[in-house]
Order: sequence, then structure tokens, then C-alpha cells
Amino acid sequence: MSLTIILVSGRIEPRFDLFADSVAPQLDPSDQVIFVDQFVEYDPKRIKDYKELVDHRFELTHITPKPDIWTGKHRKTKRSFANTGSFRNTGLIVAKHDYIVFVDDLTAVYPNWLNYHRKAADNGQILCGSFRKVKNLKVIPDGSIHYTETVVNDQRMESQITDDPVKAGPNWIFGSNAGMPLEYLLKVNGYDEFCARRGVEDCNLGVRLGNAGYLDRMYYDKNCAVAEDDGYHYKFANSLYCDLFKYDIPFRRYKTDDEEDQNKCWDIYNQMLDEENEHLYGRKEHTTINQYFDLKAERELYQQSGTFRSVENDTYTDYDGQPIEEL
Repeated sequence: MSLTIILVSGRIEPRFDLFADSVAPQLDPSDQVIFVDQFVEYDPKRIKDYKELVDHRFELTHITPKPDIWTGKHRKTKRSFANTGSFRNTGLIVAKHDYIVFVDDLTAVYPNWLNYHRKAADNGQILCGSFRKVKNLKVIPDGSIHYTETVVNDQRMESQITDDPVKAGPNWIFGSNAGMPLEYLLKVNGYDEFCARRGVEDCNLGVRLGNAGYLDRMYYDKNCAVAEDDGYHYKFANSLYCDLFKYDIPFRRYKTDDEEDQNKCWDIYNQMLDEENEHLYGRKEHTTINQYFDLKAERELYQQSGTFRSVENDTYTDYDGQPIEEL
């Protein structure tokens, strides 16, 4: 089965080179690789730069995220917020194949990584792969990876004693390494953009997939592994909220004033959490809280016109009554 691999980035300096060098030997010619890159809309030359990096090894669909009220040129907020769910939904709109694999933007994949996802695709499974955060990550010419030190190990590995995959729980689905049928994602309406600003959209997705009846399809396999270059989290361009060459660096804030009331910030966070918990665990909903995004409709629009839906009429009012234009 052909796969669609979706990598999203809100960083000026992602490690797409690591991903490209490690995944290239594993790809079939019919596989689709989508790179949703926030900074293409500010610097279109990045498309040419990354195409040269790929160097004809595979076909790359390199696109800007769909219009979004929280970040990018179409945003309605005063400053830019993170909305990774919207970036991943952009990939789902453009996806051509029936099985989707998600990976993060500081990542190299281990040899045979895609084979584990292909097997899961053939069996209609949701596969959660393992990760480790490391220092001095490199990919050598044969596609294998090397690093000097492990900073964080995936604790889920301890639950898999043998090489046989084990059943996974909904909160084991991380966007850094997970695959699932597009059919399942369509049923739950993709990622919930309610999670903008806060994140944790991947675990939210896992719970909704479970609520939709796919719990028995969820598996974890430590051998389906990726490594993440931990040092690049802390590079200047990737870690600070600043206006650098007129770029907006998304940062997870609940308000945007420089002198922010942290108590109000946490109060809003907790109200978000209460609403989400009631939706996921109280009513056991599988659809999204956010009602503006409709994955099926937006896929149809893109297939027919090659364009994304306008967010001109989308709006938001925060829990304390502030309209989105004041955030």
C-alpha cells in the first residue's frame, strides 16, 4: 500500500535534512511526502531550497499551511500562536493515499521505519512508534542514524518486552511518529483546532479515535523508531518568541501582553481543559469541538479547486470575553 507521510513545521530551522536523508531509501515511488512549512508564506524561496536538499530522491509536496485565525498571514490575533493541529489538517487535506503517517520536524527515522507502518496499513491498524531525543544526530549515507547521547527515552518501550507489538492506549498517539488510515481520520474530523495555543492535539485525537470505536486497532511497536535532534529545540531561531526578519515565531501563550497575568493565563487553561474533558470523557464525543474545520468538505474543495477555505468569517471569543482580535 502507498503511504502519505506528513511532516509539519513552525520553525525557521527544522531538520528536514535528517528526515530526507533517512527516509529516502525507504520510500516507494508512489509514496507521497508532504512538508507543511509555516515560513513558505513569508519566504517562497524555501521551496527551491528544500527541493535542492531532496536532490531528486523523492517527490516532495512542499506547501504553506491553510489559512488560520491563530497564525500566519491570515491570522486575526495581534501576535502569532502555535496551531500544530491546523498544520497537520493541511496535510490531511492534500493527502492522496489511504494511510497517513505523521512525523515531526527535528526527526530522523530508523531503517525499516516505513515497513512497520506499511504492515500496519495492510492490517487497518493505528500504529504508535517509539521516539528518543538525542544529541548530535546524524544520518550516514546508507540511511542509518548516529548520535552521541540519549537525552530522553520513550517510556512506553518498557511496556513491550518482546519484539511483538502491544496494544496501545488513546494517549499513546504522538504526532512525532504515528500512522493511521485516512478513513479513521475522516470519521473524527482530523485534528481538533480547539487545541490551538495549548497543543496536545495528538493525545486529543487519540481519545476521539477511541471514542469512535477504533481502540482495538491501536498498537505500539518500539521497533518502529525515530530519533529527534534535541539541541535544535534550543537554537535561537527555534526557541524564542521574537520578530526576526518580520517572521512570527509561534509560542504557546494564552494571552499576548508582555506583562501577562499568569493567574488569568492558568484560569483560561483550566477552562479549556474542563470543556475538553467533558467533550472527550463526559459525553465521549469523537468529533471535534472546533466546528469551523470540516475535513471532508475541505478535501473536496481542494480536490476541485486546488485552494483552501477562507477563514474570513471565522471568529473566536475567549473564556474571559476577549475577542480574538485582542489576543
